[in-house]
Amino acid sequence: MNNLPFNGRIAIIDDQLEQAIPLINILSKHKRPLMYFSGELKFLPTKEDNINDIRVLFLDINLIDDSEHEDKVLKSKLIPVLEKVISETNFPYVIIYWSREDKKLKDKDKYKHLVEDIFTNDLKTRKPIGFLSADKIQFFNSDGTKTDEFDNRINELFDKVSNLIGSIPNYNYLLNWEGLVHHSADKTLQDIFSSYHQYENWSDNANFLINKMGESYAGRSNYKSQDASQNIKSSFLAFNNVFTDSLDYAVNSQELNIENKLVYDENLIQAETIYTINKKLLLSDDKEPFEYSGAVTEDQNPKSDKVFEELLNNAFNRKVAERELANDEDGTERTKKALGKAVSDLRQEIRASWKKVYFVITPLCDYVQSKYYNVKTIKGIVIKAKYIKYIEDKSEAVFISPKFQFDGETYVIVLHFRYFFTSGGSKNVKHLVPLFRVRQQLLAEIQSKLARHINRQGILYLE
Repeated sequence: MNNLPFNGRIAIIDDQLEQAIPLINILSKHKRPLMYFSGELKFLPTKEDNINDIRVLFLDINLIDDSEHEDKVLKSKLIPVLEKVISETNFPYVIIYWSREDKKLKDKDKYKHLVEDIFTNDLKTRKPIGFLSADKIQFFNSDGTKTDEFDNRINELFDKVSNLIGSIPNYNYLLNWEGLVHHSADKTLQDIFSSYHQYENWSDNANFLINKMGESYAGRSNYKSQDASQNIKSSFLAFNNVFTDSLDYAVNSQELNIENKLVYDENLIQAETIYTINKKLLLSDDKEPFEYSGAVTEDQNPKSDKVFEELLNNAFNRKVAERELANDEDGTERTKKALGKAVSDLRQEIRASWKKVYFVITPLCDYVQSKYYNVKTIKGIVIKAKYIKYIEDKSEAVFISPKFQFDGETYVIVLHFRYFFTSGGSKNVKHLVPLFRVRQQLLAEIQSKLARHINRQGILYLE
């Protein structure tokens, strides 16, 4: 049972509570929190409330009564329930389904076709990645009491559930990581509030610690001027620092008994898939506020074209462009004049699809502590990735991001540190459209490269 989640993401759907209680008791004994649903629609989550993903679902196929019903009758009851319990954005999960109808042995997996039909045709966006069936009649008699073999049977069932999860290694590893996150969050609170037993008034001590954590993150003067909501946010961000360290240690110190590496068919992986994942790793869809560290905002004002054209020209690798365009389409070598026009046309082609952007590089601590009067910003361009070979990649003044998918195209961010300036922010500025925010790791890399660029001291010496 070690690989079952212990963060409350196990669900049981059964209209007979007395037949769900044995599962609840065993899971509770092993400290596996869960959710129970009777199947009554009025007690099921709404679409807005359905935010807690399910990892393991125990499902009673017959949520009507103890009688046998046609598949279409069972489906009409099951589908609305499953739609509310499992959201369309639910992370992959496994399902264990059973029914208490008295079935012959040859019909042991009588409902397999029904379950597969539901998730193939009706609930495709909620389809589990693993299935396990069981005969409920082996656990409960017709009157609802436990069978004589219940204890052995229920232990065997949970062994099968563990084996099911273990048979999907990648899913098993992700559940393991999620468990480490859960433990690390708990350890963070324990480390910070471990001394609460020493005080008679826990609330006063906790208030003191929460305030001090927030103050340490936001800065004393800024913390006092913030409203209550911002104070708590500052405290949460301070907790994040301790949490990240705890999680890193938990991952690095964990002993995993893994013999074989995960394998995949490289022929099935397309570049677009990698660049789509890159977007998730590098960017966030959180677009505002404009002044937030890592925010990338597009300038749609045609009057700014000239400045950004200059930026492109300074980042442009003309030698590579001339080498690539030296010959015409039919292989004829271009004249110097024709080559110049081809290079000019190439730059125009890049500009036709570029995005002129402002990249906020203000340190996060300055933003959080309101220690900035102007927003530290770099001008740049977001261009299609196919043009990356024409950008100077050897210059310390130019930064080129990894490729990522955005709006159905593959792009890169090109920044030129020559165009570093301070801005008054987004107030009273027209033609600005927020695009995305880069994540902290990419922001730190750009900040580091900018620091190296402006800190080239040089050496005084004689030859």
